[in-house]
Amino acid sequence: MKDIKQLNIDLRLKVRWWESKRWIYNLVVLLAGSFSIYETYTLFNYSLKLMDIILICIWAIGANIFYSLGTLTELFDWHYFHNKIKIYRFRWFFFISGSLFSCLWTSINITSSFYTYPIIP
Repeated sequence: MKDIKQLNIDLRLKVRWWESKRWIYNLVVLLAGSFSIYETYTLFNYSLKLMDIILICIWAIGANIFYSLGTLTELFDWHYFHNKIKIYRFRWFFFISGSLFSCLWTSINITSSFYTYPIIP
């Protein structure tokens, strides 16, 4: 059995790995969202309002909460299964696929909010 000091180091390394990548995730999702907002808002000749900015901030907080699921999944394996599942081997897969999913989900939700009504030429 590992001593407490080693367990603390393991815990810190797992959290540090995920937290060191959070800025990349936020930047990629921000770029995808900004591109979608720009394209959609120029297509519909729409300007941002205060409520839009509030909703964007809420969306960003929600995206970061879902990003934390990567850390929580790995810590769940570490604490309850003593790394028997070895989820840490799939860190990059979870990070990349989660980032791509978040970008896609963000873009879809931005553009679909404008297509609720039929477009009349």
